[in-house]
Amino acid sequence: MNKERNLALLGAAMAACLLMVQGCSWRWPERNDTANLPEPANLAKTEQLQPAYNFAPYSTAIYAELQRNTFSKTGYDTDPDISRDGRWLVYVSDSHSGNPDIYLKTLTGESMVQKTMSPANDIQPCFSPDGKYLAFASDRNGNYDIFIMPTDKNGSLWQVTRTSADDVAPSWSWDGKRLAFSSRTSRGEWELWIIDLKTRSLTNLGPGLNPDWHPSKDLIAFQRPYYNGALSYSIYTIDTEGKNLTLLVRGERWVPTCPSWSPDGSRIAFAVTNTAESLGRVRPINKANEIWMVNVDGSQELRVTEGTGHYWTPTWARINAEERIYFASDRDNTANIWSVRCSRFPIAESPTTTETVETGE
Repeated sequence: MNKERNLALLGAAMAACLLMVQGCSWRWPERNDTANLPEPANLAKTEQLQPAYNFAPYSTAIYAELQRNTFSKTGYDTDPDISRDGRWLVYVSDSHSGNPDIYLKTLTGESMVQKTMSPANDIQPCFSPDGKYLAFASDRNGNYDIFIMPTDKNGSLWQVTRTSADDVAPSWSWDGKRLAFSSRTSRGEWELWIIDLKTRSLTNLGPGLNPDWHPSKDLIAFQRPYYNGALSYSIYTIDTEGKNLTLLVRGERWVPTCPSWSPDGSRIAFAVTNTAESLGRVRPINKANEIWMVNVDGSQELRVTEGTGHYWTPTWARINAEERIYFASDRDNTANIWSVRCSRFPIAESPTTTETVETGE
């Protein structure tokens, strides 16, 4: 009887341990904004991949109507985003305070408004679809969390995430009701999350970094890590249910990062670097080598930038009837925001080299 009782107790203990392990396998114990987080929606699903498009930086350079949009002489300007009405540019700069803060300016003028004044790092701002709010990441409470603030006035901040993990790279849904973002687990890995801003419900889409939400549907482009002897990334899309994971651009010797949808959702711009060593770190600036674009079926890959310096954090925008890709670059030895026209990029083999560069302040 005692033997049977001991075996029963042992079995119960093993079952309890198994449940504990299963319950913690994809849970972040350091999160304190919710008790039970969902498992990744695509964890047990087979990836549905298109034929891999093996990225190699040898295509035609397309470089039309280069414009400089900020004019800092010291420090750096980075992380641009454009409001959907084409009026406003938001970006990060440390040129005034020596610390990364968020600034707002019109695209037709040079005056600017400083939106944050914090000794912390305020980075990666993005406009809501209606342009009324800015989401951004900040480490003002000790680690990076996602915050929201009004665009046109100085209102109180809404802290969206409140964890001991780093939550970065917010991206608004097309309807303005949700945010996608990346969060680093206790294992040091990046995962892709969605938060509903009304219900506070969370969806985990599995490994991913730097999401960008499709302009009109529930589809997210992002960079997904993989290991092939060393850390690298590829560009994927996935729907908000964690299904239809699709490979667009595969990184091997050159690493594609930071995807950005075109306004009609037919193409994606992305940055390219030849190393992935620092891409998983949270820091105000991650330089890349060039900006490229590709159709959503992985075809017609084109290089957007050329010349000396680095080019990184692209964002695609429609300004009146014209499409432009905005990005950060230190081509003039100081990191500023630049842009190129892309609405009429030719597919011809010969590059376009005409530049119209704005004068500085």
